[in-house]
Amino acid sequence: RLELDRRWAKGISQVHTITGHADSVYCVQYDGDKIVTGSRDRTIKIWDSRTLQCMRTLTGHEASVLCLKYDSTTMVTGSSDSSVIVWDLASGRPLQKLVSHTAGVLDVAFSDNHIVSCSKDCTIKVWDRATGKLLRTMVGHRGPVNAVQLHGDRIVSASGDSLIKMWDVKTGSLIRTFAGHTRGLACVQFDGKTIVSGSSDQLIKVWNSESGQCIQTLKGHKDLVRTLHFAGGRRAVSGSYDQTVKVWDIVTGECTLDLKDVHTSWVFDVQFSTSRIVSTSQDQKIVVWDFGQGLDLTNID
Repeated sequence: RLELDRRWAKGISQVHTITGHADSVYCVQYDGDKIVTGSRDRTIKIWDSRTLQCMRTLTGHEASVLCLKYDSTTMVTGSSDSSVIVWDLASGRPLQKLVSHTAGVLDVAFSDNHIVSCSKDCTIKVWDRATGKLLRTMVGHRGPVNAVQLHGDRIVSASGDSLIKMWDVKTGSLIRTFAGHTRGLACVQFDGKTIVSGSSDQLIKVWNSESGQCIQTLKGHKDLVRTLHFAGGRRAVSGSYDQTVKVWDIVTGECTLDLKDVHTSWVFDVQFSTSRIVSTSQDQKIVVWDFGQGLDLTNID
């Protein structure tokens, strides 16, 4: 653990690059076994976490795969083709196609009961996970809804209208609006308590979700902050159109690590765990930054 912390502090990592997609890689999620990515080439690829080889390619969307989320059994993807596809993760077979959005689906989130999608059509939609039935449509943002998070019965959305909104998943009612960014938002993360948002104003803001107050502003990116990962605790990781990936302490506001000169174009998505960061880009590369190489992480990861 001490050695792992030292490596994160000093930026000591093995950098591995995965190639195989034929176009921009828009989204990623990973775990100890697999890395799952979605691309402008219309495919979803599942890679082996250890060997970094492609194990499977899934097709079904008719345009770019813009977003994806999975759990132990199910994957949900959204596309420029305006549809959401629910997949059986084990077999790679599509189970349901959710059609109602009138423009590209920019982000998805889901829980045991609900699937939430947001779109360029300025709406957020809530679907019944079991049946695929559309339950409600939330209207209120005045620009594309670029990102959505679901925690308990709270939805948090971020839009090109520069606002973050919190909604009740069961009723669709608006609970709170968070204003402070001066330009459109690209990404948002919510752990049930804290909201972290990224914008084309080049800033990352940290919010208390209950009071609505902005409690910290993280400065350092030189272009649109396109992606963030935050899962509680103090660490957040961001990716930007400035081609860098940055690690932050959200309490002090300090940028603790600046990973540059690896991606050669816009960074679209990023995710981290205790020992790794995985990022994707317009440069068609998936980059794995491994801080735990050679360490026994049995009780840590």
